[in-house]
Amino acid sequence: MQFPSYSAFRGLKAGAIGGIVGALALGILAGLSAFVLDQEVFYVTIARKLGLASPLLTGWALHFLVGLIAGGIFIATTALFKRFALDTTRKSFWVGLLGGIAVWILVYVPITDLLAPADLSNLMFDGGSFIFHLVYGVVTALVSLSLIRRSVRTRTPALTR
Repeated sequence: MQFPSYSAFRGLKAGAIGGIVGALALGILAGLSAFVLDQEVFYVTIARKLGLASPLLTGWALHFLVGLIAGGIFIATTALFKRFALDTTRKSFWVGLLGGIAVWILVYVPITDLLAPADLSNLMFDGGSFIFHLVYGVVTALVSLSLIRRSVRTRTPALTR
């Protein structure tokens, strides 16, 4: 099902909400992985390295804030580049995978290199993180598509008088 295009502002709003849901999905996977591997969740480690108070709370707050911002920018960008516009579920899935890769490369890798470089040399940690970011991108895109579909009203042609 195709529908009229959406604006970058509408994409920003839908992407922010989609990004929070995507961050929740990524956070659940990361939390389960950290539990199984007996490690600290990445964002808690980052909050601790930054010297933030209550690393558990502030780490998760950072995680959701980054998810919100990255999701908003990601989906707003899809509105600007029509080739990547979210108009079908299948296309949104593939665009979501690309978005997840972009977020992993542009956000996760530089932050990890700066604050926890040892994590970049751990193939298991990096591989899992890469997959989790793919999930983030897909969830963000699909939730955003759903929100965009709800907000875009199909235009009916005006009756000629």
